[in-house]
Amino acid sequence: MARMSDWPNSSVRERHAAVSTSPDVLRSLVRRATGDDLDQVARIVEGYDNEVYRVRTRSGQRVFVRIRRFGGGLESAKCEARMIERARSVGVPGPEILLLDQVRIDATDYPVMVQRGVPGRALIETYGTLTREQRRRSLSELGSLIARLNSLRADADWRDGFRTEIGNRRDERAAVLSAGFGSDEFAAMITALEGYVDHSSDGHAAMCHGDLGPRHIFLDPDGSISGVIDFGDTHPAAPLHDLAVLRVRGSGVGGAGLDLAPVLTGYGALTTPDFRRRLDLHTLMISLSSLGIGVDEGDEACIFRETARIRTLLKEIRR
Repeated sequence: MARMSDWPNSSVRERHAAVSTSPDVLRSLVRRATGDDLDQVARIVEGYDNEVYRVRTRSGQRVFVRIRRFGGGLESAKCEARMIERARSVGVPGPEILLLDQVRIDATDYPVMVQRGVPGRALIETYGTLTREQRRRSLSELGSLIARLNSLRADADWRDGFRTEIGNRRDERAAVLSAGFGSDEFAAMITALEGYVDHSSDGHAAMCHGDLGPRHIFLDPDGSISGVIDFGDTHPAAPLHDLAVLRVRGSGVGGAGLDLAPVLTGYGALTTPDFRRRLDLHTLMISLSSLGIGVDEGDEACIFRETARIRTLLKEIRR
């Protein structure tokens, strides 16, 4: 069984502890977005980019105020908003955007987005309560939604970004070795990633969510997907990118992690050996990145989990 990290970890908690927004500013933003007065506010300490507040208005509206405190300007927020609207246009239940603007806090302008809350509860909270059949249907539906996202083509070549990420992984060599890998194992990983991208003939990129994990997927009580949130990492990438991210982020959910088979069925993938190898290589890239973050932040559970995953992937790739 995979060990789950304590989330948010100490690095994220420290980041959020350094900032706060006054009730008067929040009240003004909520009134502009909803025409209603603020009633209840709860701070959500989660994630690397946004200071987030869950708000209930006096008339009962449930909205989220997301202030991009920790990186990315207004253009980045606009890119996220465009992706949400594009996702909604192909049937992916992204949140309704009520306000997108800037807000001045302590003499600095920060992008702010107010979204209407999606219904349901996060998959990470509800997965354990679902029957086996409900899980299968939920994950199959999720695969279908990923396919819809991937239908949104981007004017980019995913191989360019992938090569940049290989360079980033090279820079994290010391972190990978500190987790117990040998120099020969690290070299084998980089060689496999380089060989894959160099021999890939189709570079057409799709628009990807970028952080599609169980905290960002919401379910109704019957297991139907009711919402997908947090498009802040959206970017053009290989169509397999979101599947690989889900594979990594879904570790440990329900004890054994999310079952990939119904996701791939819903996605419509032909699970040939070539497809699985390509998915394994994209998963390796994401897992190496997560390992680097875990080492940097001293997240022992993350290091344990990703080290085990990478060793398994390396065995499969070497076959």
